Amino acid sequence: MTFPSNGAEAAARPQPDTVPRTAAPSFWLTLRGLLVAAGSGAVLSLAFPGWDAGWLAWFAMVPFLMQIMGPRRTREYMTLSAAFGFGFFGGLNYWLLAMHPLTWLGPSMTVPLSLAIVFLAWALLALILALGAMVAFTGAGVVMRALTRQGRLAGWMAVLVPACFWVLMEYVQAHGTFGYSWGMLAATQYKTLPLLQSIALVGSFPLAGLIVAVNAGIAWTILKREWKPLAGALLTVILASGFGAWWMNRPVPGTPVPVAVVQGNISQTEKWHRGNEFRIMDTYLALSAKAAKAKLVVWPESALPVLLNQTPALGDRLTQEARTRQQYYLVGAFNSDVGPKGLPRYFNATTVYGPAGENLGWDAKKHLVPFGEYLPGRDTLPAIWSRTFSQLNLLSVDVTPGERPNPFKTSFGAVGSNVCFDSIFPDVMRGTARAGAEAFVLVTNDGWYKKTMAMQQHLAHGVLRAVENRRPFVQAANTGASGVVDHTGRIVALAPTWEPTVTEATIVPVADMTPYTRFGDWLAYLMMAGAGAFLAIAYRGRKLA
Repeated sequence: MTFPSNGAEAAARPQPDTVPRTAAPSFWLTLRGLLVAAGSGAVLSLAFPGWDAGWLAWFAMVPFLMQIMGPRRTREYMTLSAAFGFGFFGGLNYWLLAMHPLTWLGPSMTVPLSLAIVFLAWALLALILALGAMVAFTGAGVVMRALTRQGRLAGWMAVLVPACFWVLMEYVQAHGTFGYSWGMLAATQYKTLPLLQSIALVGSFPLAGLIVAVNAGIAWTILKREWKPLAGALLTVILASGFGAWWMNRPVPGTPVPVAVVQGNISQTEKWHRGNEFRIMDTYLALSAKAAKAKLVVWPESALPVLLNQTPALGDRLTQEARTRQQYYLVGAFNSDVGPKGLPRYFNATTVYGPAGENLGWDAKKHLVPFGEYLPGRDTLPAIWSRTFSQLNLLSVDVTPGERPNPFKTSFGAVGSNVCFDSIFPDVMRGTARAGAEAFVLVTNDGWYKKTMAMQQHLAHGVLRAVENRRPFVQAANTGASGVVDHTGRIVALAPTWEPTVTEATIVPVADMTPYTRFGDWLAYLMMAGAGAFLAIAYRGRKLA
């Protein structure tokens, strides 16, 4: 028996120096790389609802991913990823700029000041979210660089690494007090219903990872002329779509319930002018009278912008109308109570008046908007903080978040209600389903964002929540988008935006829980653990090299 020499052993081992360290790129190469990365992110933002170009999501990231698949300096990964993130999140959230002018906040809000505030808010949001992309894709780039230098970067790794790190980024952005999950990549596929059904098993985060995997597979195929990783990702898409075609055609037992969504199209100036509440109620009641066959009539967020529990004249009118018309009225309004310390608390909430003249209770918004519904650090930060930022809060007091879901028990099933941005957080709506809701209602006021794509993008998140939990979803918005979504995510009725109108449809309440409703984001947890495992493998290989 012969043994290899020491030289043969060394040659057989993957060498850390087999991939040379690249020299610092020139200014023009750096600028070109940053423009490519930012452009890739901007194109990806066009895949979201409103533009109706969801097909872009499957390859928009390719130019950016091709750049981070090669060995680079860590700071290059950081700058490229930050540029991609700013292009993506800045483009996606462009509609924040439409909030200008903020003159409805009062005479002290001048046009130049409004423009400065709105632009700064947009830029800061884009930068903060881009920071998440920078951390995620710097991590992905460092891992692939280490595996390349170790001679261990297989095609399947090049596909899975970016997918796992994207899921980690999305999940983190969707949780916490300052969570903001408007950029969920699954929303780009809100019209691709067979594929979308897979989120009833695993949630929306893994579908985002699958989209990134296809992008990474294309990038790898271009760079390495190896098609098998891409084929594996595409096969997963086909299998998921096949499951979805079967899942969405499963029969749902139940009796159809006629519902009506009332879109008042009340201007922001009129809505928030004290003393207009009775005239606003007359507008909503006149529109509601057109939906005589509906069992459930839904009004938008803060349709009555008062403390309804302290305005008995409005409450008595609603009680009378619900009894006379034998309908359930679900209304967005404000509510108050006394907290544990004896201090008053205020809620952005919904309430229901039933056909027997009863009030079915209240349910409050779960995830509040910082600087819009409450001022973070009001009691702990310096007074100048409160004086400066409280001007951006439409209300003079902080709103309190709802503690737990409180579905309304009706004659046709339990109706779970949520308010505004609650629908962009999967955990919030999943909690509503687990509390017993057999149908979802979301009330919102997206009139702040003028005639932008924000309204369509907001409704698309409702489509995701409907499919995840297999529940019909009703969205009532002040100016749009108002509509009705069935349990498969199909938009069965959609109101024209910026018009006072009533939209009617039927829903079938569903009591069964999906695997996602029962078990949550189990696959997302595995993918995030995979990101950690890849980091550990890369770090261990570096120490052994």
